[in-house]
Amino acid sequence: MKKTLSILFILLSLPLLSKEAQACDSCNFFEYSLLQNRSYIGLFYRHRQFGGYDRYGYTSPNPGTAVVTSSLANGFENGATAKYAPQARTAVTPSLDQDMIVMHEPEGTGLYVNKTDQDWETYETVELRGNFTWKNQWNFTFLLPYESNRVHYQKMLDLPNPVQDTTLNVHGWGDLTIAADFIHYIYQDKARHTFRPGLAIVAPTGQSRQIAANGDAFDPIIQPGTGSWSYVARLNYQLFYTKTGLNAGFSYKQSTEGAQNYQFGNSINASAIGFHQLSFKGDWLLVPNVGAYYEQSQKDHWKGEEQQLTGGKVAFAQAGLDVNRQEWTLSVMWQTPVYQNLNGNQIQHQNRLSIGLIKAFKL
Repeated sequence: MKKTLSILFILLSLPLLSKEAQACDSCNFFEYSLLQNRSYIGLFYRHRQFGGYDRYGYTSPNPGTAVVTSSLANGFENGATAKYAPQARTAVTPSLDQDMIVMHEPEGTGLYVNKTDQDWETYETVELRGNFTWKNQWNFTFLLPYESNRVHYQKMLDLPNPVQDTTLNVHGWGDLTIAADFIHYIYQDKARHTFRPGLAIVAPTGQSRQIAANGDAFDPIIQPGTGSWSYVARLNYQLFYTKTGLNAGFSYKQSTEGAQNYQFGNSINASAIGFHQLSFKGDWLLVPNVGAYYEQSQKDHWKGEEQQLTGGKVAFAQAGLDVNRQEWTLSVMWQTPVYQNLNGNQIQHQNRLSIGLIKAFKL
């Protein structure tokens, strides 16, 4: 019976910074908890995919203060008058090579994207995670991620020179996260309720000023680190009844201004996941789980001005499976968006994959 309680399951509930600015990708944090609270060390891989828009062709944000240019109409098949905020970086080279491009979504710059169904973005994370339980009442967690971000635009224009097949690649260490929870149990005949209020801090330890071939820093949105401090308040709940359970979580994140005077919007997220344990060949356990995950964030600010192509809402359906034998667990989770309402004509969320290998131990 004790062995069955050592299985790990997925609980997506903490917004502890992984940074794309579409909707609340700046807030998802994949927390893994033990049914019987124990310490563990784990290595995790996460993959997030983006593609598709509400509208194709050239579209521009509509900031409160804008400079209007009229020469973009001939640049694209679906040209439009450009409006862009004057505060941000302008393009620096009259003849643009794709290796010189530094902007993710070039809001407020001299670069413009003709949005096509061939545009895509991928964000990959390899993360070392340690979890330590003390006296069965306190839980401490650290996360150290390595980020690999790729952004592809089929058509980009730097007046007067178009660029085709533009791909941005940024790699490096992300920000270190340290979290602490208080664990409170309520026991009933066949059920156990676990409440875990907690706080987390994301420290600006990551690489937030990666440089492109032209000597300029990449857009803050696709940097591995943020250069800012983030603070997270959260509450997790678990109901465990015989071999079936429910996990729910809610959290709120607030960030300070970081590298390049960029500040990510405040965000919330919530999750609800049901799971069931199945015994298999003696000491093997299978734990399928299904649930939903919701993210919402405010718009980001760059140099004090609101960024129109950031923030929004998105909801995911998810399914996963944990395979456990003794102290080892392999965990796989798949998410697919079922609803999204993003600010402006942002690239859309697609599927997400998370894989973890975890080794539990006693302190």
